[in-house]
Order: sequence, then C-alpha cells, then structure tokens
Amino acid sequence: MSAAVVEDVKVVNGGGHVQSMKAAAAANATWNDWPFAVLFLAHVGAIVAVVVTLGIPILSSTANDTSTNSIEKTLAGSDMRTILAVAGALAVIATLVAFLLLQFVVAYASRLIRWSLLLAVYLNVGFAVFAAVAGLIWMTIVFAICSGLALCYLRLVRNRIPFAAANLQVAAAAVKHNMSTFPLAFGLMAVQIVWFFLWTIALLGIIKSVTPVIPNPSGLSTGSTCKVNSDCQSDMCRKISKKSSVLTCQPLVSAGEVLGYFFMLVSFFWGVNVIKNVLHTTVAGTVASWWMAGDPRKATAGAFRRATTTSFGSICLGSLLVAILQAMETVANEAKSRGDWVACVAECFLKCLRGIMEWINRWAFVYVGIYGFKFFHAGKSVFTLFSTRGLSAVVNDDLIGHCMGFMALSNGLICALLGLAYTCVDKEHTAFPGGTVIFPIIGLAVGIGVALIPLSVIDSAVATVFVCFAEDPAAFAQTHPELYTNMVAAWRIAHPDAMLAFLPV
Repeated sequence: MSAAVVEDVKVVNGGGHVQSMKAAAAANATWNDWPFAVLFLAHVGAIVAVVVTLGIPILSSTANDTSTNSIEKTLAGSDMRTILAVAGALAVIATLVAFLLLQFVVAYASRLIRWSLLLAVYLNVGFAVFAAVAGLIWMTIVFAICSGLALCYLRLVRNRIPFAAANLQVAAAAVKHNMSTFPLAFGLMAVQIVWFFLWTIALLGIIKSVTPVIPNPSGLSTGSTCKVNSDCQSDMCRKISKKSSVLTCQPLVSAGEVLGYFFMLVSFFWGVNVIKNVLHTTVAGTVASWWMAGDPRKATAGAFRRATTTSFGSICLGSLLVAILQAMETVANEAKSRGDWVACVAECFLKCLRGIMEWINRWAFVYVGIYGFKFFHAGKSVFTLFSTRGLSAVVNDDLIGHCMGFMALSNGLICALLGLAYTCVDKEHTAFPGGTVIFPIIGLAVGIGVALIPLSVIDSAVATVFVCFAEDPAAFAQTHPELYTNMVAAWRIAHPDAMLAFLPV
C-alpha cells in the first residue's frame, strides 16, 4: 500500500518553497480489485446469454405476429428516412458547435460562468412575468422569490468566479492538448448505446420468463376499479394507499419477478457507470501526464490501457456500489408512487447516500487514473490530501456545473433552431403531422446529448486539475508557467487562507 510522500520543491514562478504531497505510485502494475472485474465480465456474459436464449426468440415471434408497428402506421417510410437523415445531420452540426463552444471556454471562461449564473436570474424573472400575465399569483410569488435567491447567490459567489474560470481554462487547455480524449468519449458513448440495446432485449427475455401465470384471464386489468378479488385478473383488489377509498386491481408480482427486475436494474446501472468511469479515469490519467510532463506522447492511449486492464477492477467496484444504490432508489421511487410513505423516506435517504457515493467516486477515480491505486485506497488517499491541505471545504466550491449546463443548453437551442429552420426551407418533406414540432425537439435533444459528451471530458479534467494543484503545484509551474501564474492568482483571491497552507506568498 502506498503512502503520501512530502517533499520541498522550489517553484519557478512565485518564489519561495512549495510543499508537494505526491503519493508514491505502486512498485509494479498489479491488477487491483480484480475479482470485481471478473464479476463484471461474467455478468456481461450472462446478459449476452439471456439475449441469445430468451430475448431474440421473443423479438422474432413479435416481429412475425405484427406486420406493422405504431410508428410505421403514423409515419410513412419516406418520413422516417427524413427524420433519421436530419437527426444525423444535426448530430454532426452539434458536434462541431460543441467544439466551437470549447474554444469559447478557453477564451471566455469567466464570462461564460457569469452568464450561466445570470441565466438562472433571467429565467426566473421571465417565468414570474409570464405567471403574472396569466393571473397565477402564487406562481408569480414563487418565481419572484427564486429570482431574488438566484441574484443573491450570484452576488455571494462573484468573487469566486475567477477561481472557477481558472480551473476551467486549465482543464480545457489540457484536453485541447490531448484531443484524442474526445473520439474516445464518442466511442464509449457508442458502447453505452450497444449496452442499452443488449440490456433491453435481455429484459424482455427476463420479463417473459419470470412473469407469473394470470389466475383470472377474463378479469379486469391492473388499475381498473373493482369491488372484490374475483373482479381482477390478479385476484387482488386493494386500496392504492391507506388514504384512498377506491379499490383497484393490483398487479400480480412474484418474488422471482421482483428479484429479476432488481438484478436487471443493478445490471443496467453497473454497465452505464463502468463505461462512464472508464472515461473519467482515462481523462484523469491523461491530464495528470500533461500536468507533470508537459507534452507527453500517447498519454491518452496509456491511460485508457490502464483503465481497461490493471485499474478495471477498481472501476467495477466503485461503479457497483453506486449501481446498487441507484437500483434501490428506483425500487423505492416505484413504491412511493403507490403512496407508501416508508418508501418515500427510503428514497430520500438512498438519494442522499447515492449522491455521496457518486461524489466519492468522482475524486477516488482521479487517483485511480493517476496512480493505479485500489478503489478504497484511492478514496482514502485523495481525501487525506484534501484534509492535509485544508481544502475539504474548497472541494465543494464548484461553479463550473452551471457553465456546463449553460453550454449544453446553448448547443441544444442552436440545433433546435436549425431543426425549425429546416421545416421552413423544406416544407415538402416536413408536411406530415407534427413535422414542425418533431424536428426542433430532435434538434434540442441531439444538441444537448452530443454536447454532454465533450463536456463530460471537461468535467473529469476539472476534477483532475484540482487534485493535481493540491498535490503538486510546483510541477505545473515548470511545465505550464503562464497557466500556473493565472491559476495561483485566482486561487489567492477566492481562497487566500487555503493557499497559505501550502503555497505561501
């Protein structure tokens, strides 16, 4: 197990000495937390087996039973081809716009953060005016209060905007220097899409195999009003909740069905989180190499290789913990929708616990990407670093999320306007019912979805920059002196006390 090493290093820009806290890397490349990698791969193999043995036969029988589906009945084949072609074109445009927005991040990070905070004020003011015109007094009051709170928040954090902007600029510069992280992000998105389709087909097979036999096929369906048990297909006529006086037919759910659904939920979230965290860990390793070495060769390839081999077990372990909490939260949310107050309390507790676990993963996987530590050791090491540096409170000072959301929304609105413009230019191919609405909605969804991919890379880079600056600012002063000077100045303004702990004037 590695320990933190403290060493006194001369800083090029700024004078004096800086105490660096660099964790000692592992002596050899061991396969950390490997049982969880084996478990994950075995689980993927099980999903594929379910797809082949149960899912595909169901799809085949369904395709033979129905000659046309509801979409084909609503839209002609030519209309579907038009929608797919426009969606593909908008995806390409959204990608280009997203990279243009990245250039704006590098040049105008401070302004973008301020604009994103102002957007919350303006939106609430606009909603308040709309509610007032519509005569909705209570809604007007609520939005007016929200706009006031948003304005107060802006005034409260305005001195910390340069700090967030400096972190964002450095992160953007790091990924701009390692552009291969973006194709990797899009490639992993494609893997996520494949995983979603595989999981969906497997779910169909699981549903077919665990669904119990209906005891009363001629009875009323689930949700119908009933009087006695024999009225329902499930032979269960119950109140939805204790407060309700209406009896409705309840679904017939077996223990095997509940277990099957729960494990399928864990499976889905586990796969999604593993893919996401492979990217996060790869970006962390790439940015750390750029921070320490200045201009490393094939940094992304090396970081990705480690994330998918020696560190893959650690990624699977951290992702599994979050996946279990997400699955439990989903089950609690479903129970809450039926009026169960215990489930409501459980969902709130699980949501908080899941948020904490995701927050731990965000920082722990940075150390996994940099040093290849085991998951729990990485989490302990990074939070020991924050505590020793006096940065435990600073780590939550994150204004960059507002900027990320602002850029994703901007990309979505641009693509939505392009979709609307297409309906005006090519009326011949958009004359089908709902055509003028479908294309702007597709543009909005595609624009936001595509923008989130490079923005997720930036978000991972921001976390890595924070950790690297807390750990070894001296290395950054030597490799990127201009960015270092700007970053130190911003940190001194936003968090002067924390800076004095490890970077004296």
